[in-house]
Amino acid sequence: MKKVWTIVFLIFGTIVGSGFSSGKEIFVFFSRFGRLSYLYIFLACVLFFLLFYLFLLKGKKIINKLENSKIINVIMIFISIVFTASMFAGLKSLFAFSNSFVYILLCALLLSFTLYITMKGMKALEKVTAFLMPACAFVFLSVLIFICFQKQEFFVETKPPFGLLYSPLYVALNFSTSVFIVGKAGDGLTKKQTFLVSLFSTLLLFAFLTFGNFALRGHADSFYADMPFLYLCQGNKFFFVLCYIVIFIGCFTTLISLCYTLKQSLNGFFKSDLTTICLSVFFPFLISELGFSQIVSNLYPLASVLAIFLLLFFILSFQKADKEIHQKCQNAKDKGGGHN
Repeated sequence: MKKVWTIVFLIFGTIVGSGFSSGKEIFVFFSRFGRLSYLYIFLACVLFFLLFYLFLLKGKKIINKLENSKIINVIMIFISIVFTASMFAGLKSLFAFSNSFVYILLCALLLSFTLYITMKGMKALEKVTAFLMPACAFVFLSVLIFICFQKQEFFVETKPPFGLLYSPLYVALNFSTSVFIVGKAGDGLTKKQTFLVSLFSTLLLFAFLTFGNFALRGHADSFYADMPFLYLCQGNKFFFVLCYIVIFIGCFTTLISLCYTLKQSLNGFFKSDLTTICLSVFFPFLISELGFSQIVSNLYPLASVLAIFLLLFFILSFQKADKEIHQKCQNAKDKGGGHN
């Protein structure tokens, strides 16, 4: 079970980024659609479970497809850059609460740690997420409970039926950047372990999406905030600090997984490891100057559309590969029957 939970927290750590942990992404994709948002979260989690199971089970095929297709790598690079830039932007927003000197120092430390973990790879990712995410989940739950007990004022619903389109977009956007990580993590798992990882990862996401949605729907005053949960905690220093920690951990764990994914995609275009590591960290860092809210509002929708095409490509590729394997087995049986 230790191996199962290590991978569960690895997956959770790749998805709970700045958009999720700050509440901005939950509001954009779910909360603003009113009561139906709970249905859309359920549908999203069903899709998450199916994708987790499929990609954990067929991890090696995923990696081969990524490594051998230039077009897939280009799409992966774009999506990863958008997400990585948003994680950097989210962390910069947190650092902005300090003075200029501390801000520069924190950015330098962030770049150093990110470069180091990106260079070390999957084992370092697993260790970091296994250490940080259990504590983060507990603190996140405490923050959401605090927000729920504040005075409520509900949002005006925004065209509720349109949320049905946003649900698969949300899944595609978040999962597309985790494809390589999930594929790698699935290597060596039994079918039972694969099922348990998929189930526990989905239940964890469902719990926090539902609870986070409930907390946000009752607070219309957070509509224009870059980080709604942080905004709603600003009246209480203790919970403000807790929320700050949650967003920081969420941003950082997702950031390092994205930089690693981006590095793997860039390996198809550059021979030098040093070049790919530097590009995967420094280029998104520069893009992050656009600002967290601007990236989430303007670049996420485009990235989500590309992500859907990417996932469809993988799923169709799996089906084609399975048919080819089945046909080869059938041919072998026919030949064996002919000899007899």
